[in-house]
Amino acid sequence: MFEADLIKPKEIIYSKRKTISLIINSNGELIVRAPIRCPREKIDKFINEKANWIIKKKSYFLEHNIYRPLQFDSQEYIYLLGNRYKIVLSNVTRIKVVNDTIELPQSDSKNKLVRYLYRISKKYISKRTEYIASLFKLKYTGISITSAHTRWGSCNYRDKLNFTYKLIMCPKEVIDYIIVHELCHTIEKNHSRKFWDRVKSILPAYKSCEKWLKDNRGIINVI
Repeated sequence: MFEADLIKPKEIIYSKRKTISLIINSNGELIVRAPIRCPREKIDKFINEKANWIIKKKSYFLEHNIYRPLQFDSQEYIYLLGNRYKIVLSNVTRIKVVNDTIELPQSDSKNKLVRYLYRISKKYISKRTEYIASLFKLKYTGISITSAHTRWGSCNYRDKLNFTYKLIMCPKEVIDYIIVHELCHTIEKNHSRKFWDRVKSILPAYKSCEKWLKDNRGIINVI
């Protein structure tokens, strides 16, 4: 018999759908999607029937996932502009990036790292957005750096752009793609053919950036 904890769902999401589906999220947790008013007994039976698949997927994820949430201990890494830096806790009062390491203060390390990422994200993303918008004659009304955990960026109806501070962990070309994506929404407010044609006209190889984001989706959950 399988260990109950290995196949226990983290969350069950009910919606207007006809079938039950199972998802292993970027944290290696089981998420169940089920029809509204679907009996829990039926869900549990489905999970038990798929136990082999669940355990196999979880094992694969844990083996290959390099983007585990930081615990701020030894042998951990953070990514800046796609480059990996080993975290070192020391007596520094300010965060220092030296070669392939990033030194963090020993106290309140997480909050200080988050503030650091916010700061460098705002500086880098604002500069790149201004440059790209000017180059392709696209207009936006402002930029906000957020703490979004599921979306890299967004564009509201007033053409204000929002980017999560976590975007700074991605490679430069991927950051450019997200910026281009949101800038194109200032013209096309949906994901129509016209929208994607506009994205492609600016970044012909944008699909490689989308693939990177799909393959590395767990990076958004590092911190």
